[in-house]
Amino acid sequence: MDISTLQSNLDFIKSLYFHEEWKDEECKRQILRAITECNREIEKAFGWSMHRLEEHKPSVEAVQKVTKKFPSTLSNQNDEYGRIPIQAAASVAFEYIPILAKEGIKHNVGGEDARGGLLMTDPGSMNGWNTLQRFANVGGLKNATRAEYENLDAMRVNVMKELQQSDLLQKKDIQEHGLLRYACNETAKQRFEFLVEWDPDALMETRFLNQPFALQKDEASKSAILLEAGFKYFPNTGGLLFVEDGHGSTLFDTICSEIGTEETMTILHDMLSPNCDYPILHHIFIKAPEHKDLFMEKFPWAYQLKDHNGRTLQQAVLAAGPDIMKANKILFATLSNDQIRSKDPATTLYPFAAMAVGEHADLEKTFYLLRRHPSVLDRHTRADSTTQSRQRNENSRRGTK
Repeated sequence: MDISTLQSNLDFIKSLYFHEEWKDEECKRQILRAITECNREIEKAFGWSMHRLEEHKPSVEAVQKVTKKFPSTLSNQNDEYGRIPIQAAASVAFEYIPILAKEGIKHNVGGEDARGGLLMTDPGSMNGWNTLQRFANVGGLKNATRAEYENLDAMRVNVMKELQQSDLLQKKDIQEHGLLRYACNETAKQRFEFLVEWDPDALMETRFLNQPFALQKDEASKSAILLEAGFKYFPNTGGLLFVEDGHGSTLFDTICSEIGTEETMTILHDMLSPNCDYPILHHIFIKAPEHKDLFMEKFPWAYQLKDHNGRTLQQAVLAAGPDIMKANKILFATLSNDQIRSKDPATTLYPFAAMAVGEHADLEKTFYLLRRHPSVLDRHTRADSTTQSRQRNENSRRGTK
């Protein structure tokens, strides 16, 4: 029997009973039971079909019509893991996620806080991921080429933007659901970049809270993605390289332990050397002086650079305080006469003054620098005298007026 024949039969039955030409109530009850059972089977068929959206590719409008007519299809559990349609769509039919989420909210799929199923735990996930986390992570297409992965990733970014515009994906989700962790892989790189651009602070916060980025020995690309983003958004702090996690371990040490020091240094060299304008040694000497020899060998060109404050390497270490200078004794011993006579471009202090301030002031080094060039005191005194003279003259002029 085809659909048109069924519709003709239903119209006939409706007309017959409406005009009371057939008054057998038992027959009517049997027909209603059959129609009810038929309706259940119809809903079930559409429910199964919602898990095969990638195969028959209906329009978004068609999906919306079906969900409005048969809301139960949104909660249909029809795969071996017990997923509902929006969870199944996270892998391969991702373009339908926005409409499934919107309709899911209307019909309270997963509960009031599930956002139409986006925040429901995926029953097929061994790690308890929710739909949103799975969508941020999934690559899809086994044995696909790099170009195919990049194309799919770009399409998924467009879906993220659609979710963002509809407030189905919110900025707070990036940190609350650790989305950067899940998107930190080669097949989701564009999604990772989209999320980081939206909330750069999440990059630092995720690291600080010791939420692992799933770095593995055979996945050096994840480390590269993470380091590259860190240098892009936090260049003045050395990126994420020496940000400590909740246990006091820096990202540099973590990556070295996972993929090896040599591989880590190769990634950094490939990343920073092409332009040769990033003052990596400034950060190493100040934040991780125990690694300075390792970095000096790899980045000799960075020795002569200046940082964002206009400081040379020696000035940056001096400004960091006596304790940092003690950890870099070679820099102190090799201070040239010109360097001792040069003021810090940010603090305007001479090197001797930098050694004399702070809780851990080093008077021995202060006097050593003064003995080498006591003339800096004369310069400082003359500068102060000139400033005071100018101030007196200015006050005098104001008084005359």
